[in-house]
Amino acid sequence: MLETARMRLLPWQPDDWLRLRPIATDPQVMRYISDGQPWPDERIREFVERQIGHFDRLGYCLWKLLLNETSAMIGFCGLQPLNGTTETEIGWWLGRAWWGRGLATEAARTVLLDGFERAGLERIVAVAMAANRASLHVMEKLGMKYEREMIHRGFGVVLYAVNRPAQ
Repeated sequence: MLETARMRLLPWQPDDWLRLRPIATDPQVMRYISDGQPWPDERIREFVERQIGHFDRLGYCLWKLLLNETSAMIGFCGLQPLNGTTETEIGWWLGRAWWGRGLATEAARTVLLDGFERAGLERIVAVAMAANRASLHVMEKLGMKYEREMIHRGFGVVLYAVNRPAQ
């Protein structure tokens, strides 16, 4: 488990797909994800199962985010292999009610530190559609730098990266 001032970052349980469902089916949240379509239940379940596998195999995943005050699940933030590459990506989604409060940045700072210190990663990348200004802003606040445009899972994205800080 990881913790920030306002959130706990925890590994997934199989039934957590039901808690993710309201976020993954919100058209506004999904606007910049893949083809912009809300996810069907099967895809949400597959996502949660994949994160459980990442945690078991790698010791990290896209952790579910729970608010400290209420234990409400507000989204996720964490690390996973970047599909089709040898890179590790950081990613996040938040339910719409939680946008604009600095929560993604707060969680992502903790995740980056964990990735470099505990997981021993040398480099972490992030990808987003260029139109997703909010995510690009989070990447910049994390000290990530633009590297290139690329195709990821059939969609054009920009890739940002940050290297492990010198000790």
